Amino acid sequence: MAGFSAKGGGGASEGDPASDDLVASLQNRTSLGLPRHVQSVEGRYGAVACGSPHAVRIGLDLLKSGGSAADAAVGMACAMMVADPVNCSPAGRGHVLYRQDGEEPHAINGTTRAPEHVREGAAPIPLPGIVGALLHLHGKSGRLSLQTILQPVIELAETGFEVPDELAQIWAVRAGDLRDEDARNWYLPGGKIPVAGDIFCHAGLALFFRELAATGKDPFTNIEFVSGFCERNASKGLTWSDKDVWHIFPREGEVVRLAEEDWELVSIGRQGWGHTLLQITALNQWAKRAGHSGAALELAELMAIAQAFDDRPQHLRSLKPKSSPIPFEDLLDRALFAEAEAWRNVRSALSGELDKGDIANIAPGMDRGVLGVASEERDTTHMSVIDASGLQVSITQSIGPHFGARVVDPKYGILFGHSYRMEFDPVPLAEDVTEQCPSLLRKGDAVYALGGAGSERIPGAVANVVRHLIAGDNLASAMCQPRANWVGPLVRLHVDAPKSLLEKLQHAGINTEITDRGPVDHLGIVHAVGRCGASFEASADPAYAGAAGVC
Repeated sequence: MAGFSAKGGGGASEGDPASDDLVASLQNRTSLGLPRHVQSVEGRYGAVACGSPHAVRIGLDLLKSGGSAADAAVGMACAMMVADPVNCSPAGRGHVLYRQDGEEPHAINGTTRAPEHVREGAAPIPLPGIVGALLHLHGKSGRLSLQTILQPVIELAETGFEVPDELAQIWAVRAGDLRDEDARNWYLPGGKIPVAGDIFCHAGLALFFRELAATGKDPFTNIEFVSGFCERNASKGLTWSDKDVWHIFPREGEVVRLAEEDWELVSIGRQGWGHTLLQITALNQWAKRAGHSGAALELAELMAIAQAFDDRPQHLRSLKPKSSPIPFEDLLDRALFAEAEAWRNVRSALSGELDKGDIANIAPGMDRGVLGVASEERDTTHMSVIDASGLQVSITQSIGPHFGARVVDPKYGILFGHSYRMEFDPVPLAEDVTEQCPSLLRKGDAVYALGGAGSERIPGAVANVVRHLIAGDNLASAMCQPRANWVGPLVRLHVDAPKSLLEKLQHAGINTEITDRGPVDHLGIVHAVGRCGASFEASADPAYAGAAGVC
């Protein structure tokens, strides 16, 4: 595909990186010959990045066909439901953030929610929201017909796609969790787990998207469709009623922002974890202005993540509201102006030599201390698009843990989403608040769309990339910088993270774990695009099977 310029080199931080060759090999490895990084390429149409090279090809083709970033994003999001089934589905949730250059940003809330009646003992299967959110985006900023956008998605489902190695690894780990016969029939074809290089087809999703293209309306808002859905799946814990279709619609989302003289970061508000992302970013910038550098900046980010998690109004991983939650509208001020004693303690600890007491005194009630490391590494998937007109789109979608609720509709092969809110706090019509934080960054004359996957690892991973972009790194370099993040009570570090950071953490008695940037034990999976004038950048995280492109 002409116009690509693969970007090598990644930027290890000070210290003793394990191997620059490791980063270079990871960032250049992808399927179908698409690069993971495209830097400073002048393009006529735009740039895309997401967790599947198959979806990237569809997004690029839609842009070259005259589509807007909204058209490409809708096509890519639907293609991901085919090409990344462990992480997304038409019955899942998602959040959309978009902005036309020079205009105000807008958020679309496509989260899942509990039905009106939550039967005791029923499997936690929520009402979906992602398809309606995508259709709303298309109605606001699309140029192409829905039939044009979905035709390549239908073909992808019918003819199949080559399974990338990273996806095959997740599939192998989670195949045993598929709970019902229909799930095993659809996602273990012939009783076998797909391996890297296999061609995986999905006739059921092809049928679903063909019906969606024909009507132009979300099937989950159609009483006849939902009635059949419920009848087929009543024995699986589906408790939806005909009345629930009135609650399946996209809602306007809250937008939150953080700005200084030469940059502005916006994300989604209380429907996700945008406040947490902005809190981490605010502390990062304070640490930079205070003269911290190297491992001290990485340490500041870890401490900011810890305190921001403790500030969350819901308990981690359950979303159950805390008994005395901090109001959302107060969250950013706590970090930005250090009005709260907890954030003053963070700043004070950073000014001296870190010891065991510093972490103990920061976020003492934080859930991470009692949660332990999750038995499974829950994920989402993210995609970012910018077009030549300046429209930026950032979308994150999810079905909860890998393969969602692990049960499937037998007709369409659609995986049901899993609802943590219904599992731990089953309030009728309650929305699932997720760790998603699709974001838009403006730095000088450049604009970026970015976001990530990886449950509570998302805000820390996105904040890390944002920090390096604000500092002046190009997108490829910012994406390849080593990261550190909390995973339960321990800190997980990339293998090429500064040795001095590891030593500081171990000196303070913090449990640590090293990861080689792989798909199973990752630190957040970020996909991002950028535009400055007629030049575009695009980057897919080396940890997963993603790709990036400019056309």
